[in-house]
Amino acid sequence: MTTPGTGLRLFVDEPRVWLATYAPEGAPVGTATAIAVADDRAYVRVPGRSGTAERLRRRPEAEISPATLGGTPAGAPVKVDVRRLTGREARHAARCLARKHPVRGSLVPLGHWAMLDRSVLYELRPVGER
Repeated sequence: MTTPGTGLRLFVDEPRVWLATYAPEGAPVGTATAIAVADDRAYVRVPGRSGTAERLRRRPEAEISPATLGGTPAGAPVKVDVRRLTGREARHAARCLARKHPVRGSLVPLGHWAMLDRSVLYELRPVGER
């Protein structure tokens, strides 16, 4: 495993981040979510039918910043490019999240399933590091 890039190094020990996605008119809309950083990538999970997933489908870019236990932004944001993961990549991201957040790693997908929804996993990379 390599050291995370400079932009993501800040989030290695963070249990959650404030993920700000963009509404169609360009206004940021934020939500708190768990994050896992592995190598030079960060991973997040959101419900498939959520507003966050819809906004990321339309515009695959966001900002992340550290968040408090209550989900309030607590630091400077980092602009990231977002890519939806499928197949082997999604399974790897799910394992990374489960390793970092053992309880949430199983309860969150179970909660999405109970809502008759699916978890969608995304890869985050700082803008310009692709």
